[in-house]
Amino acid sequence: MRKILKIALTSIIACITAIAFSVCAYAETEDVELSVENAKATNGAWGQSVCYYRTPEAADQIQFDCGRITPDSVVYVEFELEKEWTNSMAPVELILQNYTTADPQIWAKIQPFEWDETSASFDYESMVAAYGSEDFSGVDNVWIGDTGVVMTVTKFTISNCTVVEETTVTTTEATTEATTEAETTPAPETEATEAATTAAPEAQGEGGGITMILIIVVVAAVVIAGVVVTIIVVNKNKNKFY
Repeated sequence: MRKILKIALTSIIACITAIAFSVCAYAETEDVELSVENAKATNGAWGQSVCYYRTPEAADQIQFDCGRITPDSVVYVEFELEKEWTNSMAPVELILQNYTTADPQIWAKIQPFEWDETSASFDYESMVAAYGSEDFSGVDNVWIGDTGVVMTVTKFTISNCTVVEETTVTTTEATTEATTEAETTPAPETEATEAATTAAPEAQGEGGGITMILIIVVVAAVVIAGVVVTIIVVNKNKNKFY
């Protein structure tokens, strides 16, 4: 009986660990869809339709840090072609450019692992092979270009990116000024207080959701363990009487 009980408990603990790990892993990554509002038609001669910048220098440039890419990431692109594509190679390519930390500069061109005339997908392994490193934090620009046909990007998504935590910076000076203004002008104080009160529960909600899931999983496991033990004890008692 001890052997059976040990096996049952070991299995339950393994299930709890696997579920908890899955929940944590899910919480640490997210799919990121970047805007294509700046996408343009290429020139049809290995030109580029859209670019994303690690450090934008203009207001209309879209920022993305490639250091967020993980081994589970896939770059998914949708596009429109000016004419029918009959070539055996893909009509689009992904380009990782590094001109600030690499010497010589890197212009890594990646072919998709699957594609058709409206979409293409690029995997992590191909990006590493072309770029020459698993560390993409130094990538300055991400481009989508054509391979010989006029093309316009209509959607750009990177799956399983690490989550960027938002930080709130509070300075003593700002707090002092806000307090002084509230004392001299009672009316704005109510509005500021309501905003702060509303923000607090929202900030707690995300972490609370994951904590609640883990609690439910643990309680369910304990219940299952109790049922297993009860069944074993009942079967043992029956064997004594028959």
